[in-house]
Amino acid sequence: MPQFRLGNKISPEDKTFTLVGPDAAHALRVLRYKIGDKILCLDPAGTKIEGRIEQVARDSILGSILKRWPFKTPGLKMNLYSALLKNQAWEEVLEKGTEIGVNQFIPVLTAYSAVALKKEDYPRKLSRWEKIIAGAVKQSERTIAPSISAPKTLQEILKEIPNAHASLFAWEEARENRKNAFLISEIFKAINPNETFLVNIWIGPEGGFSDEEAQLLLKKDVRPISLGENILRAETAALVSCALIQYEYQNALSKNAFSQRHDIS
Repeated sequence: MPQFRLGNKISPEDKTFTLVGPDAAHALRVLRYKIGDKILCLDPAGTKIEGRIEQVARDSILGSILKRWPFKTPGLKMNLYSALLKNQAWEEVLEKGTEIGVNQFIPVLTAYSAVALKKEDYPRKLSRWEKIIAGAVKQSERTIAPSISAPKTLQEILKEIPNAHASLFAWEEARENRKNAFLISEIFKAINPNETFLVNIWIGPEGGFSDEEAQLLLKKDVRPISLGENILRAETAALVSCALIQYEYQNALSKNAFSQRHDIS
């Protein structure tokens, strides 16, 4: 069932909800919702509700709340520090990365970046990128939309990068020499299923990170990983990295749960 975005936060005491704007118009005129139908909605805090439509107007729905599910903090958070790519490739990273589970997109300006944006273009671009993310959130039925920041140079970002359980970057040298590669599964060996696990992922442009940039990342304890024998396009590398991390995290959770059941028995 589709999920629609509420403009206001739902409190535990609320018995009704109001859906207005484009989402209400889409529900009424495209999906043909009517009075008496059930509808799923999300508020800005991530609370999901199931409601029943009681009244409708041109672009608004008033309904009663039948069930609610408070927001649950995700166990895995991924911050994607990706080199800014050309329009179609970058928008693919935003769309598919949102579906995979990225929590924050940070566009990086690198030595070999093929895209040069003027700062006065940032607000227009950010508005476009946020719309792409919002569409992917709706399609994938995510609870909270990922955030996206204005582009910055790698050097600027490294001055203020948040602490994480692990920081990884795809590096050609790790592909060519496996001894230099770090296994993604290693970061989840001591996983605690009750705490949020934050991973920073760094992806370079088509030309990769420069030697100087790679050394800066290594000095910040960002670990190099290999994505296999084949040479991947930058947008493919970004999505493969996120998917692999998501897979290894879920795999570690499954092993942890199995070990606990085994110990109990």
